[in-house]
Amino acid sequence: MTTQTADVIHQPFASAFFNALGKAMTVASGTPWLIAALPDAELAPDQSEPVWIRLVLDGSLRGEFQIEFRRAEAALLASKFLRQAVDEFGAEHSEALLKTVKTAISEFRSALEAEYGAFTVNTSLASQAPSELSNCARMTAADGEANRVSILMVLDPALSEALFVHSHPESAAASVVDAIKAATAKVIPQPANLNLVMDVELNVTLRFGQRKLTLREVLDLTSGSVVELDRQVEEPVELLLDGVVIARGEAVVIDGNYGLRVTEVSRAVSAPAFH
Repeated sequence: MTTQTADVIHQPFASAFFNALGKAMTVASGTPWLIAALPDAELAPDQSEPVWIRLVLDGSLRGEFQIEFRRAEAALLASKFLRQAVDEFGAEHSEALLKTVKTAISEFRSALEAEYGAFTVNTSLASQAPSELSNCARMTAADGEANRVSILMVLDPALSEALFVHSHPESAAASVVDAIKAATAKVIPQPANLNLVMDVELNVTLRFGQRKLTLREVLDLTSGSVVELDRQVEEPVELLLDGVVIARGEAVVIDGNYGLRVTEVSRAVSAPAFH
């Protein structure tokens, strides 16, 4: 993927997030914050450790991205959100920043749902920078008091690829077809003989949601414990084949057994048949 192509693909995603974040910052601080592309000016040096927040996506979009706040600017935002002076940036201020980012998630998801489908976002503080600083977007937030905050977004390769697949469904389908052809070429010399494997049984999994637990939380589980999943009741249930979502739909009960009424089939599964 070329840099120019990546910019075109990432721009709508990044703009949706930064616009939602700007609104959340406005609500948290009580003063308007406007988001704009960073001008071609050099940022003032900041030798202090930046503040990173990690956002993990699951559902129709999978992958993660991190956003970076320069520490001095993170302290400025925390002082606005907490309505108090911040002498030294600490845990309380990190939580205030994280809370504001979490507030932006609902509008961020709503802005992209029509284009990308439903997905969830798990947000947490990150202890270190991403391993790869490619696939980046930077925006500047400014308020009426001439305060400026530079925010860097770094997408991981998995999310970058997912955005590319959604933006180029024809290319994605062709890639799936090519991969299947390559995998079956040694076993099935002629494409017409694909019918030979049509009756092979495959194990599929119905997923209502998932949740990451620490070892302590797992050991504390007892009969009657409730584990909250990351999926809302109204969100579709996922059907997975070897860990890949192939369909979504509504859970039903058939003769006492769980079932799935399919409402959406993955584009990859809908790829054209071989000829």
